[in-house]
Amino acid sequence: MQVTLKNVTFGKGTPKICVPLTGQDSQTLLTQAQLAADSVCDVVEWRVDYFADFSNQNAVLEVLSHLRTALKEKILLFTFRTLNEGGKADLSLRDYHSLYIAAAESGLVDIVDVELERAEFLGRGFLSQLKKQKTALLLSSHNFDKTPADGELVMKLGVMRQFDADFGKIAVMPHSLKDVLQIMGLSQKMQGLASVPLILIAMGDLGKITRIAGELMGSVMTFAALEESSAPGQIDITEMSRILAALSLEE
Repeated sequence: MQVTLKNVTFGKGTPKICVPLTGQDSQTLLTQAQLAADSVCDVVEWRVDYFADFSNQNAVLEVLSHLRTALKEKILLFTFRTLNEGGKADLSLRDYHSLYIAAAESGLVDIVDVELERAEFLGRGFLSQLKKQKTALLLSSHNFDKTPADGELVMKLGVMRQFDADFGKIAVMPHSLKDVLQIMGLSQKMQGLASVPLILIAMGDLGKITRIAGELMGSVMTFAALEESSAPGQIDITEMSRILAALSLEE
């Protein structure tokens, strides 16, 4: 299954590379954005939970405008990662709803990452409002403690599909080779279930193989570090690009 945004086709060839912007202030963010704009990445993720003034919606939108200009034609992914899923801050459901709607309505973002748990609380109306703005919807689920059983992960991906997600992201913490192989085989288990394009990650050093083997395991995007990583196990973007090229299955 493929999704095309700004002439970038996810699900074709090697997984597309996304780098995070993790600055706490606007100047640091803009410096990082310039580096990202000049890099080989396909997608740039603004991790808004790192931004010191994240609770000020006007400040967020102002920075977003500057980032959009700096990033030129790069695909911009808007993410507020909550504490429960490995983020740096929290927002009430009401503020989370308001922030995401404002970001989508601004027309400045290409994809929004909404945590599945939040989506289930906020409901289909919230997700429909986001998609109405022609913003691609990425529904995500992160577990920093363990790798849940196949049944639970398949169920989560099924809910993402029912919510009409454009991408479904599962990130887990492996504790054994079995856990890593489980994630690598998840896309095969979803075949025939009308799935969505998947982003599958086993975090930490043990799971690094999942960040580079996306083309083989059916994962359409991988996350690399520009300067500072936003999750355990991220590989430097220059090294990531070289490895993906070497592992490409295209003739």
